[in-house]
Amino acid sequence: MLIRFILFLVLFYLLYRAIKYFQKAKSIKVDDYKYKAAPAEREDLVEDPFCHTYIPVTQAQKKEITGKEYYFCSKECCESYISQKTKERRQGEL
Repeated sequence: MLIRFILFLVLFYLLYRAIKYFQKAKSIKVDDYKYKAAPAEREDLVEDPFCHTYIPVTQAQKKEITGKEYYFCSKECCESYISQKTKERRQGEL
């Protein structure tokens, strides 16, 4: 009789621990395991005057035209902008 009682207590304790284990496993969120990334350093964005694309200053093509600095997303945009401005000047002269 005493052995049955002790066995019942052991089984009850094991069942209690199993339930607690599964409840704890459910409450753990996926976000708890994600690594916290360091915040990215902020960098100024500049607008390409030809295609109006925003690019970081460090990646932009820098060109000084008539004493003013312009930032372009690519060499092609720079050349297109310069040719467009020269056409506009020529039409203004006529």
